[in-house]
Amino acid sequence: FSVPKAVEANNSCSGFVSVAMARQGRHHFVGAFFVAASVVACWSGMASLQAAFANGVPLPRSRTRSVVLLRAAPTGTAIGKYTLRYFDGRGVAETSRMLFVLAGEDFEDKRYTIAFGTPGDFSTIQRDEFDADKAAGKMDVAMGKVPVLEAGPDFALPQSKAIERYLASKFGMMGSTVEEAAWVDAVAEHVRDINTAYDRKGTFFMKDQEKKDEIMSKWLGEELPAMLGKLEKALPGADGFAVGSKLSYADVLIFRLLKDTYSGVNAAETFAADCPKLQAIAATVETNDGLKQWLETRPK
Repeated sequence: FSVPKAVEANNSCSGFVSVAMARQGRHHFVGAFFVAASVVACWSGMASLQAAFANGVPLPRSRTRSVVLLRAAPTGTAIGKYTLRYFDGRGVAETSRMLFVLAGEDFEDKRYTIAFGTPGDFSTIQRDEFDADKAAGKMDVAMGKVPVLEAGPDFALPQSKAIERYLASKFGMMGSTVEEAAWVDAVAEHVRDINTAYDRKGTFFMKDQEKKDEIMSKWLGEELPAMLGKLEKALPGADGFAVGSKLSYADVLIFRLLKDTYSGVNAAETFAADCPKLQAIAATVETNDGLKQWLETRPK
């Protein structure tokens, strides 16, 4: 609320007293006196408010509201071992898991089990532990969803992409300069565009197998190779890195795109055959011993 509005409100007090006095004059003096006293209080409050604005003094905040906000969104310092909450599947948490593994950082991989009353029928899904934690408020910070990253009592972070970028920054995987960090972000968005184009095909829940096969054939045979070719041309890095001269978040995303997205298909060799930069990046990430072990032992 700006100073001019405060002044305008102050002037409105004058208008109020004039009207009030005129009306009260027709009745009795006591009522008019009460109104006048109220308006004096209004003027006094507005004067204090204007002084506060003029001197740059912050307005007092509600303590109750502050406490509620802190409980709903803990943004304090991350302390101790990280816990990543997600379902017992790869989904949108797998990139974050890989970032932990590549950085050699220990973490609790908290997985909520799910079951189906009728196999494949999501209306019959059962997830008792998740529902219990949700009811206890553990997912409030994420609007009742997962993933959620936690570390100590004062830090919790929702949203898969926010978690990925936070971990990449924490582990030194956002380039060596501000410019490289911006480019890592840009390449991440390029990869997201490709993944989004695939997701929009809607094949995951598609029951018509013939139609699904037709869509996948066109995607893998025509559309994906074309998009990978565009990504190859857009990459600023070389020598096995998407950006700069060390492993970054962008490299991890490219590895997942080529080696960990299409079941039973090595996209790096099949659909990126004419993309030497992409192939080199996938090979660089794949040589990490920790990641090799993760890929061999992670839950299927």
